[in-house]
Amino acid sequence: MATTARQKVSAGCLVTRERDGRLEVLLVHPRGATFRKPLFGIPKGLVESDEDLRTAALRETFEETGLHVHITGELGTVRQKSGKIVHAFRATVEEESLAAIDEEGRCRHGDRENDVCRFYPLDQAEKIMIEAQRQFLARL
Repeated sequence: MATTARQKVSAGCLVTRERDGRLEVLLVHPRGATFRKPLFGIPKGLVESDEDLRTAALRETFEETGLHVHITGELGTVRQKSGKIVHAFRATVEEESLAAIDEEGRCRHGDRENDVCRFYPLDQAEKIMIEAQRQFLARL
């Protein structure tokens, strides 16, 4: 993906799991942000100069959630209102990582960027996600 110096490119994973026969997605909420607006999104972060999108997505997902995930497909790119470009991959949680999620579905990882990290059913996720990132749900 060609970018200019001013474009910010992030990569992350839309992590899915099946629970009680329905698909759920993992969303995070930025620490200190309002809950009045839909600001939940996928775990993601800026791509470093020596990384490809896939490597950055895996690294950022682990850093923000403590989960090891397996990428199962690409979900493409969106541009958020801020101008930031976000590239997403569909991923599933590796079995040995499930201990990083508590009984209520929250990540135990001590990430300083996010104050919420939880799995949500698709219909609920769509209501609380950043508008541009909702496209990733449609692409599942």
